[in-house]
Amino acid sequence: MAVNKFPVEGSHIMMFARSIADDNQIYYDADYAATTEPGKVIAPPTFAQSSAQFDPDYFLRPKLDEDWFGSGKEATGIKRESGSGGGGGGGGGLHAEQHFEYHRHIGPGDVLTAEVKPGKTWEKEGKRSGKLVFSETITEYRDQNGELVITARGVGVRTERPVDQLGDIMALAAKDLNVGDTYTECLVEDLKRTQIVMYAGSSGDYNPVHTDEKFTKEIAGYPSVFAHGMLTMGMTGRMVTNYVGDGRITKYGVRFTSQVWPGDTLNATATVDDVSDGIVTLSVETTNQDGVVVLSGYANARVD
Repeated sequence: MAVNKFPVEGSHIMMFARSIADDNQIYYDADYAATTEPGKVIAPPTFAQSSAQFDPDYFLRPKLDEDWFGSGKEATGIKRESGSGGGGGGGGGLHAEQHFEYHRHIGPGDVLTAEVKPGKTWEKEGKRSGKLVFSETITEYRDQNGELVITARGVGVRTERPVDQLGDIMALAAKDLNVGDTYTECLVEDLKRTQIVMYAGSSGDYNPVHTDEKFTKEIAGYPSVFAHGMLTMGMTGRMVTNYVGDGRITKYGVRFTSQVWPGDTLNATATVDDVSDGIVTLSVETTNQDGVVVLSGYANARVD
């Protein structure tokens, strides 16, 4: 991915916040935002992922007058090569981890560029999905002045077979925090396919395994569509921001450990691991209604 011009606009921030079910006014109300510590409208922590809207070659966004991996009469609009076999089964690519380091928070009026650099690659044998091939990418986001504003590190994994698991808040004060303290929120009850599609629209990620039931069942071999890992990360980020305060996150990274399906109810918990030098270090975990961990990670944030 290479993005030469990613204008950060208020309406896009608002739509992205809605797609992760975050109604914090700092993402759309300039008058309210002026009363907060950042002093202006800012973007949610995972908003940079929507730079895909401005990458002309992004492979998960449908293009006009080109075939796409979405179903019509058949399970996909892409013609399968002869001898490639029928639908169902088969592995594919999944988003395994995502990490962000914030050098400053972005907001309306910023114009970003994004440069992707290759990282490490490695392999391992999975117990349920055969050979796993991991690849890492580093994305540097710079603003209109050439200043580095966000460094993102993503890890993708390709599998041989489908994987079946994979209010007004005051800023925290260090004196009020103790190692082991926890904060929990319900992120969503009965996740709807509509919200998954909303996230696809705001982020530009139209991978059909998230939006197209026929393709997902007959071609990819999964029981139904499932949520983007980045949707779960975005909703979990809402919990972190509600706990630590707006504009205070300095690092945020997660591993996607199990898939999230329509109908799931998700709860996220932040646990204080350390408080020192004005920074709180948190462990973050999101579980579904069965207690299965679907996301685990960390966040660092400034505290008073």
